[in-house]
Order: sequence, then structure tokens, then C-alpha cells
Amino acid sequence: LYTDMRHLFYILVALAMMCGAVACGKKHSPNSVKAQVQAVDAVARLVAVDSTDTMAMQSELLKAEAIRSQFLLDGDSVAAQDFDETFRETLIQKSPRMAKTLFSKND
Repeated sequence: LYTDMRHLFYILVALAMMCGAVACGKKHSPNSVKAQVQAVDAVARLVAVDSTDTMAMQSELLKAEAIRSQFLLDGDSVAAQDFDETFRETLIQKSPRMAKTLFSKND
């Protein structure tokens, strides 16, 4: 039993090291978490809008773009990319139909 636990420990350590090496490949920003939180909030506001109110939807999209642009103006392209990725992934989860409409032209 002791050797099995020791082997399991070594396997877990090796996995942790591999995961850490993969995570090191992606750039991080001190604002990454803030960007992700703001992206989720922006999607929540967008999805809450009545889908027939196109002006309100456009307004929410402009607000989201303004948030993203602020990261770029601050020189933080990594946070802007984190915002983009989180916004897209969250919208796909919350409203696949809306995501398809918004992102089909960009793909």
C-alpha cells in the first residue's frame, strides 16, 4: 500500500509539473481576472436585454467593446484578449443562438 501511494504521489507531481508548464506558455496580465469578470458581466447584461430591442442590444455590445478598448488603451493586450475569449465562451454558453449570429461573420 505504501508503494502504491508513493507511485500515485509521483504521478500527481508529474501531472502538476506538466500542467504548470502548459500554463506558463500562455501570457498573463494582472488585469486578466478583472477582464474575465467584466466579460461575464457584459454577457449577462446583453442576454438580459429583450431580443426584439435591437437598440438596447447594440448599446450593450458597444459598452462591451468600450471595456475591451480600455484594456487596449492601457496597453494591456493580454487582458483585452482575455476579455474577448471569455465574452465569446460565455455568450456561447448562455445564448448559443445569439453567439452564432454575432460571431458567424467573424469566423
